Amino acid sequence: MPPTAPAPAPAAGPAAPPGVLTRLVDLAAGGDALARAAAVLDPAELARARRGRPAVHRRRVLLRAALRAALADELGVAPGAVPLHADPSGRPRVGVPGLDASCSASGALGVVAVGRRCRVGVDVQAVAPWTDDVLDEGWLARAEQEALTRLPAGARPLAATRAWTQKEAVLKARGTGLRADPSATVTVVGRAEGVVAGWTVRDVPVPDGWVASLAVARDEETRR
Repeated sequence: MPPTAPAPAPAAGPAAPPGVLTRLVDLAAGGDALARAAAVLDPAELARARRGRPAVHRRRVLLRAALRAALADELGVAPGAVPLHADPSGRPRVGVPGLDASCSASGALGVVAVGRRCRVGVDVQAVAPWTDDVLDEGWLARAEQEALTRLPAGARPLAATRAWTQKEAVLKARGTGLRADPSATVTVVGRAEGVVAGWTVRDVPVPDGWVASLAVARDEETRR
């Protein structure tokens, strides 16, 4: 999906299912906030953040620090003491049994999710303008393409962007990310919550102009 415009100030903490914590993150912060965020990251996290342009560096530092802060609240430790690493695909891995984490960024808005005794994936995107070219981008299943074309033109931007965020949330939760074909993960176009490929999905409340999706499955369900 396309890049985003600057975000308004994030809304208050959104609701989440039992056992899941979600938080919005202001990724436009700088100065002291950026320095405080960088202070809780480990050398590998800082090295990865520095590989981007200054704006990308800022977003990576603030998002990772926010994820550490959310996990720290769950564990009762300082953010810098959270055993947080990344697998080869870049997915966050928490060195505590039964605890999972995910994060996403779009422009100046970030979302982090922490799951206890469940797997989680989260994705946020700015609502993208609709053009018919979206149907040919290769990430929609045939049923989704047909459902989008049946919607009124004014409803298509939000519906298409939500379909994307639901797919990405599920693929992140699975641990495959976009290495898997997103068209094989079929959403129910127009629904803010439901079941997608065996994962429970729902909207995360975000400011107008964005859409965010959370995918959740209990640990025992992911082992079936």
